[in-house]
Amino acid sequence: MNRFQSNMITLAIAAVLMAGCWISIGTSGTSPSEREKTAAKKNNSSDISYSVISAEKTEDSDAEDPASDPQSETDRSAALTARVHVVAAGDNLIHSSIYKQAARRSDSGGYDFTYLYDNVDEFIANADIAVLNQETLICNDTIEPSDYPYFNSPTALGDHMINIGFDVFTMANNHVLDWKEEGLSACLDYWDSHPEVTVLGAYRNEEDKNNIRTMTSNGIDFSFLAYTESLNGLKLPDSSEMLIGDAYDVDGMVSDIKAAKKISDICIVSLHWGVEDSYVISDTQRDVAQQLADAGADVIIGTHPHVLRDIEMIERKDGGKTLCAYSLGNFVSAQSEPRNLIGGVLDFYVDCFGDEYSIDDISLIPTIQHYDASYANNRVYFYSQYTDELAAQHGVNSTSKFDMEYIDSVLDNTVSTEFLQKGSIV
Repeated sequence: MNRFQSNMITLAIAAVLMAGCWISIGTSGTSPSEREKTAAKKNNSSDISYSVISAEKTEDSDAEDPASDPQSETDRSAALTARVHVVAAGDNLIHSSIYKQAARRSDSGGYDFTYLYDNVDEFIANADIAVLNQETLICNDTIEPSDYPYFNSPTALGDHMINIGFDVFTMANNHVLDWKEEGLSACLDYWDSHPEVTVLGAYRNEEDKNNIRTMTSNGIDFSFLAYTESLNGLKLPDSSEMLIGDAYDVDGMVSDIKAAKKISDICIVSLHWGVEDSYVISDTQRDVAQQLADAGADVIIGTHPHVLRDIEMIERKDGGKTLCAYSLGNFVSAQSEPRNLIGGVLDFYVDCFGDEYSIDDISLIPTIQHYDASYANNRVYFYSQYTDELAAQHGVNSTSKFDMEYIDSVLDNTVSTEFLQKGSIV
């Protein structure tokens, strides 16, 4: 049996396991029926197959690689007891051209965001767990939709993101206080009306923050934490009980991770950090990532710079590895610089082998945010769906050069080849 055949056996076994996959929220009080509906919706896309790239192995280079032995790989497949497919997207940044487009596309006088996400929604729905940084507030329709510098999006946006399959929404970002404490409270009211999803990063009080968000998928327990470096110079009133995850409080993050690992198998940490529009991963970021990894973080998801940054596997003190994507860039936006129009979806699997867990089949699937002249017809594509013809029609060409050569240059010079997945995902 060759390695390709062995991989097919692995995927076949995983498909059988995932066919019975169910998801439940550990902290929101969601009824099983609500989660079953979401899981059923996701499993409707189970006939889609995806190309994946495995993370680099850590065995001694002089030792025999078990994966090179077909029998070892077969044994590993047989030992697989559970598998969870996780995807994570970057900043969902809703500018006015986007929500005005959604308003024009609605037949009911509301907002229809279908066109914006139509090229990627099936992939999101197929994942067992999908994580999104919801960059703009959703103030429960108590405030009119608004653009930079104080963002607010209609509830129809949040409803659509839930409907296409996102399960986990992070709020810890620099726009979380755009509409002050009142806006944040209204936003939390909106999310409270959707107990079927997990929301984190902004909290009503200390008790709420200490209630670490958890989710169980296919028997594997996940915990989620989220923090931000910046609030754009804004702050909560001294009298407020509300709290926002603070990425500068490294000791606090370490403590949270240790607490989360006591109640979960896999801890996923979202960090809104770094310098905007910069591809550079700072020494400080690497130092913080190392501390969080050593504390027990299994996955670190970076957002905020509005550009892609590289992915690394961080060696931990316990001998394990932590997956760290330093920035996923924008998932959706109407920004006007070519570099801000290239993002990525992090795609990986969590595999369970008895009492041991591993992060496998890691890839970064590039995305392209497209709009026509004057920011019309906003929509997001995966790289494999994008063409020279579309690039030539991109509205950003009115002020910059945007073509496949530029896109490839950004991707090839930013993301390590071992993780970059340019090929078709279908």
